[in-house]
Amino acid sequence: MKQILFVWLLLLTVNAHAQLIDTLVNARPYRLHVRMLKGKKAPILFESGGGQDASQWDSIAAVVHQRLGATVITYDRAGFGQSSFDTAGYTILQEIKSLEKALYQFGYRNTPLLLVGQSLGAFYNWVYAVRHPTQVKGIILVDPRIPSYADMRLARTYFQRLDRKDYEAGYMSLYYLLARMERTSDYVRQLTLPASIPLLDIMAERGPFSEASENERFKADQRNLVKGHGNRHLVYAAGTSHNIPQDKPALLIEEIVHFYKQHL
Repeated sequence: MKQILFVWLLLLTVNAHAQLIDTLVNARPYRLHVRMLKGKKAPILFESGGGQDASQWDSIAAVVHQRLGATVITYDRAGFGQSSFDTAGYTILQEIKSLEKALYQFGYRNTPLLLVGQSLGAFYNWVYAVRHPTQVKGIILVDPRIPSYADMRLARTYFQRLDRKDYEAGYMSLYYLLARMERTSDYVRQLTLPASIPLLDIMAERGPFSEASENERFKADQRNLVKGHGNRHLVYAAGTSHNIPQDKPALLIEEIVHFYKQHL
């Protein structure tokens, strides 16, 4: 409770003094809701977990901004939060292209950038880094989903259990996200993450699945991602569930601040 109160009070202080931009950006085919705390140093782009919006990062982004003096950017992906949604041509590549359009409008075309993504947000970090290998100076993945054949099988099995009627009235964007998940994982799986980009994987103690075997596979995929790379490292977040930003925000803040100072 003390940790939560501290973050909340710091958030109020930061919002009182920082230049906050909160706007809808026309990034066809979507209108993306972007929140930005402007700073004088290279920006950090946060990607939320699957089914979540930019609010997942509110307190963490504000504290990181205050600690580093960096611009921090969060946004609602298409169909979530205040961002619009169009089922026609809905793919992760189209989402990234819309994100690029939004960032370009703020002047961030070739600016050095740190990417931070939780869970499914890792897929978006992955695609963006492949498309901008010289711009991205580092990636922090927070209990990330790793594309693989096993992940594709999981996505297919999970979707086959769903009933579309359960996703009516405001949840259709989540349904379409899950409907495309196998193809999304397959697309990202075929992209080679640039080995030159420093990467930190922060792994949770408890995985997101009910099956122990799936959680072990989830952790093994993360270990394999960093294995054999001198500029990739793994941090074990003891006592956390899959939602590390909620469980241990202070730990995550310290890791982001340290990584940023080291690589940007």
